[in-house]
Amino acid sequence: MNRSWAEWIAVELERAGYSTVVQSFDFRPGADFVHEMQRAVSSAVRTIAVLSPAYFGSRFGEAEWRVAFAKDPSGALGLLLPVRVQPCEPPGLLSTRVYVDLVGADETSARRMLLAAVDQGRARPVAVPWPGGGVGRFPGSGPQVSNLPARNGNFCGRDAVLERLYGVFRAGSVTAVLPVGAVHGLGRVGKTQLAVEFAHRYGSDFDVVWWIPAEQPSAVVAELARLARRLGVPEATDQTDLAAGVLELLRGRDRWLLVYDNAESPADLEGLLPSGGGGQVLVTSRWAAWSALASPLPLDVLARQESVEFLRRRAGSAVAEVGWSELAALVGDLPLALEEAAAYLEETGESLPDYLELLRSRARELFGLDRPGDGGGGADERDRRRVATVWSVSLDRVSVEAPAAGALLNLLAFLAPEVPRTLPAEQPQALPDPLGTAVGDRLTYNRLVAAIGRYSLATVSGGELRLHRLVQAVIHARLGPAGERTWAATAVEVIRAAFPADSWEVARWPECERLLPHLLAVTAHAQRLGVAGEDAGWLLDRASTYLRERGQYRQARPLAEQAVTVTETALGADHADVAWRRDELGSVLQALGDLAGARDQFELALRIGEAALAPDDHDVGIWRGNLGSVLQALGDLTGARNQYEQALRITEAAHGPDHPHVGTWHSSLGSVLQALGDLTGARDQLEQALRIGEAALAPDHPDVGIWRGNLGSVLQDLGDLAGARDQLEQALHITEAAHGPDHPHVGIRRSRLGSVLQDLGDLTGARDQLEQALHISEATLGPDHPQVRTIRINLDRLTPPQDQPSTQPPPEDDP
Repeated sequence: MNRSWAEWIAVELERAGYSTVVQSFDFRPGADFVHEMQRAVSSAVRTIAVLSPAYFGSRFGEAEWRVAFAKDPSGALGLLLPVRVQPCEPPGLLSTRVYVDLVGADETSARRMLLAAVDQGRARPVAVPWPGGGVGRFPGSGPQVSNLPARNGNFCGRDAVLERLYGVFRAGSVTAVLPVGAVHGLGRVGKTQLAVEFAHRYGSDFDVVWWIPAEQPSAVVAELARLARRLGVPEATDQTDLAAGVLELLRGRDRWLLVYDNAESPADLEGLLPSGGGGQVLVTSRWAAWSALASPLPLDVLARQESVEFLRRRAGSAVAEVGWSELAALVGDLPLALEEAAAYLEETGESLPDYLELLRSRARELFGLDRPGDGGGGADERDRRRVATVWSVSLDRVSVEAPAAGALLNLLAFLAPEVPRTLPAEQPQALPDPLGTAVGDRLTYNRLVAAIGRYSLATVSGGELRLHRLVQAVIHARLGPAGERTWAATAVEVIRAAFPADSWEVARWPECERLLPHLLAVTAHAQRLGVAGEDAGWLLDRASTYLRERGQYRQARPLAEQAVTVTETALGADHADVAWRRDELGSVLQALGDLAGARDQFELALRIGEAALAPDDHDVGIWRGNLGSVLQALGDLTGARNQYEQALRITEAAHGPDHPHVGTWHSSLGSVLQALGDLTGARDQLEQALRIGEAALAPDHPDVGIWRGNLGSVLQDLGDLAGARDQLEQALHITEAAHGPDHPHVGIRRSRLGSVLQDLGDLTGARDQLEQALHISEATLGPDHPQVRTIRINLDRLTPPQDQPSTQPPPEDDP
């Protein structure tokens, strides 16, 4: 894994006038490796051993340096020059040699130390061309692309586990397969901090290190999409496509590390891991069954001496070792509890004996125990009690010193663990006092954040507040049922105030992406506690709409289903809001190809809506139009036409003839008239839709792209192939610009354009468009979706008989 170090050393020595032999530059493809190595070590005047854990575990490392050692057993001639590039201790005879230590050195210092070590008084020319060309960045400078969390300066111990983990990756890279290491164990044992330390300690091995919170697949996709943008993967509006793009890119690269932190199980990472390449993947998880996918490394609590060393280093006071040992025993050697205890001692200046007594009494109060951990419930429950005890002491202190800081922690306990620092201050009107007033003043808010950071109750880094899940759980327990319901409802209110109501609009997607993890967290708490049902249902509906518009139909479906259940429970089955929830579920089902299920939902929405509102209400017009779209897809053209005409009449009466929704129903009516054979009427309706859309929206609005695509299809049937191609090319351009190149709607545009090119006799162009359409649609919709089957049929019939019409995709009108 240290090839880059060997190459850097070789280039620097060549520039200084020395000649070198290095495997990656001088051993040519087809040569015998052992023969080349024998020739190199036999002819070389001196041998440089690049010391690292990987070197000591390599197959031929010892054989290389032993030749030089045998020629110069005393070291007087300096024939063997060890250069240490990573923390390690040379074993056996190699430990007798003084090494050049480049660990932690910057490039200038490393170059100076290297050249000083090899200089035996010989004059060096000013410049000698290096035959292998230039070299990239200095290997010790760390990864070029990284979002790694800050290193814990108090980390100690775990050396054996770190070296074993490094060995797993080293073995994998030798065999040119993708190794996955999974560190697993109970909560509180420091899996995350171990992963952070590993990535920092061995960071010089990697050009890319990317940290991925892995509790939720949607969060994994979002973080992979961010990496894709950093690595220059072509932009796509659909995050799933960006994630797939970066995984494909990594398959062709080496020297990268992806860290998936806190994955629930192997199944949750299905399709989200690179399937090859010269990099590594590290997973942390409480799940133990990783052996089918990874090399699992179980992690336990710290050894007692490691705990004592951590406390001594972290608290920085001259307490006798027996005192630290007693504290370590009291908290069960759990790293997270040790950190919390040390932070409390550091912040308060309290004596260790007094703190130990406080912990004992607090444990009796909380759990009725003489010591935390006594009693039943198993090891995990005893550990939970220890942690709860330590944090409860700190939480009590914060609540007394700064009540608003305690309230801030209560809010954070119901959001996702990583919270944008600005989020609590963005909606002060949704917060109770004194927190609402405090977050409205920047200086006061910063003081609150500093207070919770001082006691290590949250990690404050850059623009983010990170509250450990166990801290969240302890806060929930301390609040009790009534307090939990109050703060869960508050958290829902905060996210509802922040989440875009028009989540279907492309311009609002970045904000939706930022808030989605918190939306999922607060709605889960709301459902668990039975509070804020109306607001939770609204949030789930908006999240479903956002994901559906992005083309993530499968991810949208469970949210749409939850939205129906939650809203019905809160408002009753016949409320107008339930009609909207069922309408959204119908749209998701239709996008997934479940047309019968979609029809059922749309019919229910219409029945509920007409009863709750009025037959001519604007909302009823939308529900009728959506029902028309699924009836058309099911082949009931007369029924579809009837629904579209009623939707058009209702919407024109409510908003006038130039409203964008009127344009939607003109377009829908045009598509069904086309299917009924009234091509002139269809063209008239679609031209009206375009006129309205370009005036009321914009020429490059996604809806205008849909209507141009539909007009192009009608022009094709009318025999105006040049006009059809023009409309479809414009539609494709608009849709790609709005949604990215891999959205399902782009698949529809390319399929239709392919059909027109086929009629124009451009079979090569037609095949190219249809193949791209098939690739997009299979990736986003799955191989059995009706749209995919249609495109596959058109590809198979690329040159149909003149009297056999091509199969057309269904209309795409979407209000």
